[in-house]
Amino acid sequence: MQRASLVILALLAALPAAAQERGGLALRNPVSEVDTIDANRGCPLSATSVTVGVNKATGTGSSAQQQLGTFGGSGSSGCRPLVSTQVVAGVNLGLGNRSSAGQSIAVQGQRGALATTTFTRGVNIGVGAGSTANQRLLNQTSR
Repeated sequence: MQRASLVILALLAALPAAAQERGGLALRNPVSEVDTIDANRGCPLSATSVTVGVNKATGTGSSAQQQLGTFGGSGSSGCRPLVSTQVVAGVNLGLGNRSSAGQSIAVQGQRGALATTTFTRGVNIGVGAGSTANQRLLNQTSR
């Protein structure tokens, strides 16, 4: 009985180590990707940009216009982040009779050396007799 308990304890202790050995990053072209990482020494590892706009025209005959822009440059001394994340979200509401709501959001960011994630979502609603709602969302990355 005691011997079985020791065997079970030894197996349980070995499981986390086995799981850790299986983790990591699978490189398609290790030399190229390691060179890319090496070229980024002294540069930020990641860059994140979040641009959110809320625009609303709620009264009868009201008007609301909104323009937002975020432009990320190449960073200092030509640095390029390894991972880049950009989020663009807009809410544009024309809720009164004969109301007018217009929203434009433009984001230009830098592509990450290893990974780039962009996320864009918008809500554009015109409710009320003769109301209008116009929305433009642009989320771009450059090389």
